[in-house]
Amino acid sequence: MKILITIVFLFSFAASFAQKSNNLVQKGNELYKKGEYKNALTEYEKALQADQKNNAAQFNAGNALQKEQNFPDAAKSFQSVLESGNDPSLQAKAGYNKGVAEVKQKQLQEAVNSFKQSLRLDATDNETRENLQKALNELKKQNDKKDDPKKDDQKKQDQKPPEPKPKNEMNKQQAENLLNQLRQEEKHLQELQKQKIKQTKPDKDW
Repeated sequence: MKILITIVFLFSFAASFAQKSNNLVQKGNELYKKGEYKNALTEYEKALQADQKNNAAQFNAGNALQKEQNFPDAAKSFQSVLESGNDPSLQAKAGYNKGVAEVKQKQLQEAVNSFKQSLRLDATDNETRENLQKALNELKKQNDKKDDPKKDDQKKQDQKPPEPKPKNEMNKQQAENLLNQLRQEEKHLQELQKQKIKQTKPDKDW
């Protein structure tokens, strides 16, 4: 009997926390409708402190973060719903919203994955399907742009500027100067050779 009483007590204790959490979610929703997203987020966070498994609070917190342009944290909130939720309808919406947050961050591949995950949970959602197609199209454009530099390089190769001349290539004036210098050196060597012959000439035999 004591065990039964303890179980009932724990159930009531948990139920009271769940009720408190739901009340905070409702308060947050009222603020959200008024456009007070920051204050609404505070109430959703309080609701999660009271009951971490309150997926409605987690989902709505993601929406409030999205309204505040905090897309990274919004995506994390929606991911938590996807991982811990047991409501396929809510999870499908979380997957869709996560994809939107990732598109805002230019994370197109991640967005594609999120939209696909949402469609696996709810294949009848045409809006998700349309956004998936848009994300795929943008991803294709992005990949095409990555290929453009190669095409630009090819164009540059086809229109090469004149190659600079090698440093060891002489112009006409330089060639003539060098030739004159060689002639002078040759003449000087010839003179030295004549002088050497005179010096080595044997003396007369008296």
